Parts: sequence; structure tokens; C-alpha cells
Amino acid sequence: MTLVIGCLVVISCMILIYWKSSYSPFKSQFKNKMRHYIDEHQPAKEVCTKEEIEKLPIAFQRYCKYIGLENFPKYQVANAFFKQTDFIFDDQKGIKLKMDYNLWLFSKSPLRFAYCESALHGIPFEGEDYCTEQKEGGMRGFLAKAIPLFDTHDAQGYRAGMISWVVEAMVANPSILFSKYLTYKEIDEQHVQVTITIEDRQGTGIFTFNKEGAITEFYSDERQVEKINGVDTAIGWRCECEDYRKNGRLRQPRTIRAIKVYPDKELVYFESSDYSVKYLK
Repeated sequence: MTLVIGCLVVISCMILIYWKSSYSPFKSQFKNKMRHYIDEHQPAKEVCTKEEIEKLPIAFQRYCKYIGLENFPKYQVANAFFKQTDFIFDDQKGIKLKMDYNLWLFSKSPLRFAYCESALHGIPFEGEDYCTEQKEGGMRGFLAKAIPLFDTHDAQGYRAGMISWVVEAMVANPSILFSKYLTYKEIDEQHVQVTITIEDRQGTGIFTFNKEGAITEFYSDERQVEKINGVDTAIGWRCECEDYRKNGRLRQPRTIRAIKVYPDKELVYFESSDYSVKYLK
């Protein structure tokens, strides 16, 4: 019996050491996949020109001036890392997490991948959001660095990824303003509807700007679907941007939050004021 208990203690310690280590087979696979996509992209050779900016709706022209986009390189690969982000994992059960969120945005075509790391009751939890060139979009989940939990993907997941790509890239890598996949409908001087179209798939939302030119909000009723009374129901989704500061050559918001807009309430499920952006190509 003593030997059995000793073996269990040793195994438990080994598991805890493994959980505490930085290595994960799933994260390793994700890193290798990102290297593959990076290799497929060429270094940025062009810059955002005054002539291109002047073809945009007035509100986006002000935005470009406000953030300093003219002559900024048209980077093809951007990596935004959100450190210890506040994230609500399950609103019904009241599960809240601190999460590292590693976001990759590719500009040649609307590709978006994100890897998150957190823990549930001390057990490592990892997740991967993806929006691929095969028009697949969804999320994978992994537990204890060993167990695949789920892989949910469908047409709505892909649309959600498309819309997320638009909003996130507008902040992290705004040269996507000139993407062939985007069309604009000017509502007024402070509101512009943006539609992303990839073959037969579309996603639409509205950007709101303040008088200085900063994007303060994006809203779409096409991105989010939740089960309400057992029925898949489209709800509103809003992204808010605050506290713009100079970050290298661009001015970017320091605080970003994502909000689900239900018929009877709003839920801030993602909020970060601690992130960095790197441009690789």
C-alpha cells in the first residue's frame, strides 16, 4: 500500500510539473501552423498612400489621420498579444478567467487565428479560434495539455471570424482598410457600415467614430449566436475602444472590450488594457 501511495504521489507531482511548464503539444502545433502561414507571406513593400486614404469614407479618412496611417507599411502579418485578459468563460455558471490571448491576423486574405491559455480549477485550459482559407471558422478546446475537449465549427463560426478579422485588424493592422474584400456604406460623418465579402459569404457591421476621428465602437447583429431557451438566436455584438495612445508609429486604443448584447442585458465578456502588437511581414 505504501508503494502504491508513493507511486501516486510521484505521478501527481509529475503531472503538476507538466501543467506548470510552458510546453503544450497543442500550443506547439499552433506555433508551427503560424510559422507555415508566415512563410507564405511576402515582406511588406508598399505603404498606405494619401491617394488611397482620400478614396475612403470621410469618417475613415479622419481615422487614418488621427492614428497616423499615411506612409505606414502594408504589413501582411500582425501579432497582437493580450496579457491576462479578463474573460467570462460561462456566464450562467459565473466562471471568470484570466487569459493570455495570442492573436494572429493575416492581410493577404482574411485569415485569423488566436490561441488562449488559462486554467479551470487549477487545470490548464487552452483554446484556439480559427478562420481559415477553407472558409472554416470556429473554436477548439483542450484540457490538461492532453485532452481535446471540443472542436465546434460551422458557417456562423466562419462569419464570426470574418467580422472579428475586420474589427481587430482595423485597430492592430489598419492597412486592411484597402482590402479588396471590404466595401463601405457611409451613413453619416460618424458612422460607416463595412461589409466583408469572401465569395458567397458576407458579414456586416457599423463603425462609430468620435469627432477627433478615433473608432470608439463597432456593432454587428450578425456575429454572435447564442442558445436562448434552447433556440439558436442572433444577438448583438459590440466592440468598444478607449484611451488611444501612441504605439510605435500608430496611435492605438489601450482598452478594448467585447460585449454581448442580449434583449434584456449586456455582458462584457472580454476586456484588456494590456496588449502589444508586432508586425512580422
